[in-house]
Amino acid sequence: MFGGMAQLNHLLTNHAAAHILGLTDRQLKALVRSSDVPRVELPNGETRFVEQDLWTWIEAHKQRAGGAVS
Repeated sequence: MFGGMAQLNHLLTNHAAAHILGLTDRQLKALVRSSDVPRVELPNGETRFVEQDLWTWIEAHKQRAGGAVS
């Protein structure tokens, strides 16, 4: 699988995931500690992110102007 969804399912580093979310690496690490950001914990203790999971999480956390959840 080399196109479409396959590309969205590869594991991203903290830096790449932070870029998608518009955050710094440090901000993403803090967000991971304090929330339910979808992530993969590797056996060596490192964290990775599945791109499609990040986009799904973004959609689920969108809010309309005035604070109402869309």
